Amino acid sequence: MLPVMIDVSGKQVTIVGGGRVAFRKLSVFYEQGARITVISPEIVDEIKVLHEENKISWIKREVGREDVRNAFIVIAATNKRWVNEQVKRYSEENQLLCVVDDGDCGNMQMVSFTQKGTFTIAVSTGGASPFLAKKLTNQLSQPFDDSFIEKLAIISSERKDIKASDLPEKEKRKLLRELSYKLEVIENE
Repeated sequence: MLPVMIDVSGKQVTIVGGGRVAFRKLSVFYEQGARITVISPEIVDEIKVLHEENKISWIKREVGREDVRNAFIVIAATNKRWVNEQVKRYSEENQLLCVVDDGDCGNMQMVSFTQKGTFTIAVSTGGASPFLAKKLTNQLSQPFDDSFIEKLAIISSERKDIKASDLPEKEKRKLLRELSYKLEVIENE
């Protein structure tokens, strides 16, 4: 699997399942601005609240092929192996599919991650130990305080200014290289 960051804001994410695991996956995509549809005969209270507040859609029944057709990402998060396998069969090969109880079944796995501003740390154990991935993510993010995040935001802004400038390409590359050294100096402070 190749690690990649994807902007899911405004994208359709369909989650099959309405339990605690489905809610945890839903929460990640909701925080990132995705359009979410949950398909499940039953849902936990947290999902029900989001539905009642019109923040997500809920289709109260078993999944059908048409339910996943237009999704950018499909998450199979039921406690029934045969339903998760059915979701895989319904999904198209160009869709991103995560089957939560079998990481090798889909073409996407969700990783443990933390974000501070534009800084993201992500850890995957390939499904071997989600607990360990979360623990490592927390440990790795601890050294990066608010001061680092603020400096990173300044550097990001400077980088955009350099790239948008009318300077010759050679001069832009030189300034961008110097900017990367500036970040190394910040890391060593």
